[in-house]
Amino acid sequence: MSVSLNYLGGASEVGRVGAVLEGPEGRLLLDYGLQPDDPPKHPLPAPDVDALLLTHAHLDHCGLVPDIASRGTPIVSTPVTGDLAERMAQDTLRVSEIENYPRPFHPTAIGDLSRNLRPSKPGSVEYRGGFEFGMHNAGHIPGAVMFDFPQQEFLFTGDIHTVDTQLTRAVKPKPCKTLAIESTYGGREHPKREEVESELVDSIEDVVNSGGKVILPSFGLGRSQELLMLASDLGFEVWLDGMGRDIARILQNHPGSIRDARAMNKAFKRTNFVKYARQRTAALNGDVIVTTSGMLNGGPVLHYLSKLRNDSSSAVFLTGYQVEGTNGHLLKNTGKIRLDRDPNSPVFNLDCKSRSFDLSGHAGHSQIVDFVNRCNPEKVILYHGDNREAFAEDLKDYELVLPIENEPIEIA
Repeated sequence: MSVSLNYLGGASEVGRVGAVLEGPEGRLLLDYGLQPDDPPKHPLPAPDVDALLLTHAHLDHCGLVPDIASRGTPIVSTPVTGDLAERMAQDTLRVSEIENYPRPFHPTAIGDLSRNLRPSKPGSVEYRGGFEFGMHNAGHIPGAVMFDFPQQEFLFTGDIHTVDTQLTRAVKPKPCKTLAIESTYGGREHPKREEVESELVDSIEDVVNSGGKVILPSFGLGRSQELLMLASDLGFEVWLDGMGRDIARILQNHPGSIRDARAMNKAFKRTNFVKYARQRTAALNGDVIVTTSGMLNGGPVLHYLSKLRNDSSSAVFLTGYQVEGTNGHLLKNTGKIRLDRDPNSPVFNLDCKSRSFDLSGHAGHSQIVDFVNRCNPEKVILYHGDNREAFAEDLKDYELVLPIENEPIEIA
């Protein structure tokens, strides 16, 4: 019997990734996420599997893992990814309650996730469902890995980044015959990261030295901590609000997952943490506020924007991708924002400065092409992208597969 890969979600789109790897002796589920849309989108229902292999703890990859864990299914991930996934699950239920969405899993499933976690580390060899596999650093966020199946000569990447960041080391290619790789930034490139970081730091200094405040909307996992590391050496009063505070504590418990744990801890010591809503007044008297949500769709950032939107000396700097339909996308394209979660609420002008900086945690188009070439596979499966066709010319020397959901692909 052959080995096949069948995507339940995240094949022809960015988000809600889930894929079933099936062989003669069993089945594995590779990631099982949800797309935090309005309302959230789920992948196709997952069959019973011998284990779930989790690449990393972003919601579009881990969001529905508790539901699988509630079946008693073992969850294999790095130790930090397991802890982060639990925290993300708690936030998922909280948002579901606030937004009045159906719960994606029962609250007891978070305990099931904790009980069924089977932590593993890069370099270890695991056996599940008749498959032998190992993990390799993926460079995307702390704890992110690729899964390597040596008997099938198959590599499944999850999300990757090919350059060092403040938090993570770059991914390294791994020779294989079949490569399933994310394609989020198909047709798009990133500027040099060092230059973007320098430009962001200079812009923060310019605003604060001119008497203004800087709001840095940020994703709670990864980007928040990275921004603190960039801002902490400037001598300004920096505050962190939102889930990023809990994530920071988890990362401190796993220093081996961080490129430079000493620098991260140094940044945290210099940061003021908003623990109670009343402390937001103090944060507004500071200089720099790093806060969720990264796409301005809710969270503490809306409070800060409501207070500073008429202050022309202050600024809001976006550092992450703004999905179409989000408040951040509205700001980026029109200079206007909504000040609450309701998409039908009034739109206001933003008189403070706004600007975007590309600090993506994903590989850009040419970086993906270079990674593929260095892996030197025979077959390339491009998933997790909405512009996969952009790779056709650059990857013409390979058997290129653009999967769609629920159509199995033969691996070996």
